[in-house]
Amino acid sequence: MDVDSDPRRADAPTEAGEGHRGWRRFLERAPGLQLMAVYWVPVTVFVGLPMRWLFDRQESLVDAVLGGAWNAVCIGPAIYLGRLAAGEQAARRDPEGYALREALRTGTVPEDEATRAALPGYLTAQRRATRAALLFILTICLGLVLLALLAADNEGSVVLSGTVAVVSVAVAVLTLTRIRRLASLLRADPPGSPR
Repeated sequence: MDVDSDPRRADAPTEAGEGHRGWRRFLERAPGLQLMAVYWVPVTVFVGLPMRWLFDRQESLVDAVLGGAWNAVCIGPAIYLGRLAAGEQAARRDPEGYALREALRTGTVPEDEATRAALPGYLTAQRRATRAALLFILTICLGLVLLALLAADNEGSVVLSGTVAVVSVAVAVLTLTRIRRLASLLRADPPGSPR
C-alpha cells in the first residue's frame, strides 16, 4: 500500500495528538482554581512527599503527607502570578483561549466576534469545571483535616486546611459570579447582533 494513499497520513491528527492538544488547551484556558485541583495531589505525591523524606527520613508517613500537601499548596499563588507574568506569551500561543480567559477574568464581553461566539460554550464548561474543582479541593481539605486530627494531632494543618477551603470557596464564588454576569451580558447582546 502506498504511504500517501493511506488515510491516516502524517497531516491527519492522531487520537494521541488530539488528547495532548486537548490537555494543553485545557491548561491554557483553565482558571487557577481548576489548575490547583489538577496539580495539588500529583505535586504532593511526586514532589512534596519525596522532598520531605529526602530531608527528614525519620518523619512518619502522615506527617510527610501533611507537610508535602502544605508545601504543594504554594502552587496556587504561583499559578496566578505566573499567568499574570506570562500574559503576552499566552496571548501569542493561544490568542482565542487567552481572550476567553481574559473575558472571564475581567468580566467583560470581548469585542472580537469569534471570541464572542465561543464565549457561551466556554462559560458553560467553566461553570461545570469550577464547581467540580471546588468540590475536589474541599474534599482534599476535609481529608487533610481528618488526617491531621485523627492520625497526627496537628492543629496547624487544620488551620491551613480551613484557610485553603475558605480561599477556594471565595475564588469559586468570584468566578461563578463573573460567569453569571458575563452570560447575562451575552444574552442582552448576543454574538452577531448589530451594535
